[in-house]
Amino acid sequence: MDIDTAGFELGMPTREEMLEHQSHILCNENDQLRRELAKAKRNIEKLVEINQRLQEQIAVEFRRANGAYVEYVHLMNMARCRYGIDLTRDGYDLDPRKNLSKKELKEAEE
Repeated sequence: MDIDTAGFELGMPTREEMLEHQSHILCNENDQLRRELAKAKRNIEKLVEINQRLQEQIAVEFRRANGAYVEYVHLMNMARCRYGIDLTRDGYDLDPRKNLSKKELKEAEE
C-alpha cells in the first residue's frame, strides 16, 4: 500500500535548516544568560557595597558604645573615689547590662 506523501515536503525543513534554527535558539539563550549574569554581578556588587557600609556603621556604633561604657565606669570610679559613694552597693553594677531584662539585653546586643 503506497501512501501519497506529495505536498508534505514543502512544509518540512531540511536538516541544515533545522540545525541553523537550533543554532539561533542557542545563540539567543546564550545572549539572555549573559544579560542575566551581568545583572547578577551588578546586584552582587551592590550587596557588597551595602554590606561594607553596614560593617562600617557597626564599627562606629561599637566604638561609640565602648566610649559610653568607659565614661560610665569613669563616673562610677569618680563617685567612689571623690565622694566615697559606692554605687555598686545601691544596686548599680559596673556592668549596666546586668540590670537589663533578657528582652532589653537582646535588643541592646542587636
